[in-house]
This record gives sequence, C-alpha cells and structure tokens, in this order.
Amino acid sequence: MDQKPTYEELEFHIKELKSELARLQVSEERLRLAIDAVNDGVFDFDLKRGEVYFSPRYYTMLGYEPYEMPASRATWKDLLHPDDREKTVEYVNQQVANKEGWAIEFRLRTKDGKYRWIKGRGMVSEVDEKGNPCRRTGTHTDITERKEAEFEKEKLIKRLNEALKDVKTLGGLIPICSSCKKIRDDKGYWNQLEAYFEQHSTALFSHSLCPGCMDEIYGGDAWYMELKENDTEEGE
Repeated sequence: MDQKPTYEELEFHIKELKSELARLQVSEERLRLAIDAVNDGVFDFDLKRGEVYFSPRYYTMLGYEPYEMPASRATWKDLLHPDDREKTVEYVNQQVANKEGWAIEFRLRTKDGKYRWIKGRGMVSEVDEKGNPCRRTGTHTDITERKEAEFEKEKLIKRLNEALKDVKTLGGLIPICSSCKKIRDDKGYWNQLEAYFEQHSTALFSHSLCPGCMDEIYGGDAWYMELKENDTEEGE
C-alpha cells in the first residue's frame, strides 16, 4: 500500500506549483509586452490542439476591436484581397509543407471596407511525432505607408520616362547641302535648316544677321556706313 504524502510534502509541492505559476505569469507578461512593443499582429495556428490565436494588434491594425472576429484560418482567407488570395494561400501552404519560413506581402480588408498592405512572416513552430507540421506562428506588419510611397515613386519614374521620350535629340550623320544649307531627312526630303532642327530637337530659333552678312547686304547704304562709323568711334 502506497504511503500517503505527509502534510509537509503536500505543502512543499503546493509551494512549487505556485512558484511555477508565478514564473509562467511573468513569462506571459514579458511576451505580451514584447508583442505590444513591436506593434505587430501575432498569429498562432496550433492544429494539434485545435487552437488559433490572434493578438489584439492583429485586429486593431485593420480597424476591428480585439477578438471581434473569430481567430481562424477562414477569417484570414476571407480578409485577403481577392487578387492576392489564391497566390498567398498557395505560397504559405507550400512553405508550411516544406517546413520552411515565409515572408510575403498582401492586402487585408479593414473594417471600413478598404485594404491595408500587410507583410506576413511566419514559420513552422512545431511538428508532430511523424514530422508533419502541426503548428505555425508568425506576425503581421502594417506596411501601407511604405507601399504607397513605392507606388508614388513608380508613378514619378513613369512620368519621367514619358517626359524623356518627348525630348528630341540629334545624332549621327546629318546630310546637308553645301550650297543652300538644306538638310535631307530620313525620308529623303530636303528641309530648311530651322524646320529640320525644330522637328528633331527642342531648340527654338531667333533670327538675326551676323556682321559679315550685314556688310554684304547693307554695306553700300549710307545709314549703315554711318552706324558702323559711330560704333567704331565709341569703341575707341
């Protein structure tokens, strides 16, 4: 017949249990503080025990009250943007099957019907006796502001590239008549110098006469001779 434990032994075991409970409470409090500090949502799918956990931040980053929706895989899939759902679920399933970690960006629906960009990270945190994954744990990080900044940058680059396409440049060998100075275009037509450059560059022309041409055209006119004489005197 087994001897019953003494009162002192029971008291000792009770103290040990209380001490262990206190350590667990401290550990849980530290974990809660750590989760709150990183501002990420935490998920834990324990298939072995049939338990699923979503942290309060998991809900609030989407505008919901903590635990407003059931913590389940179905909830996560339902919140996924229709364009992201199939590829995201397939990718996570594949990573879990391979017992590998994952990191993927997707959109989740908020309470007001809009969508926020989320970066989901996770890992297989437990396997069963046969080596099959039975628990997955991870975090959700709200990356909406970063994604919006990336989209704005992409739009800016696109506008810049479109603007660069509109900038006309000249290059290569340009056929030009040595007499009339007309330029032959790539279609074989001869164009005035100004017209050709305006079509193939962003340059604009301002017409005037150089000193040599002025002498050739107006050299015999009295007003021109007087103007040149006055310019010469002022220069001296």
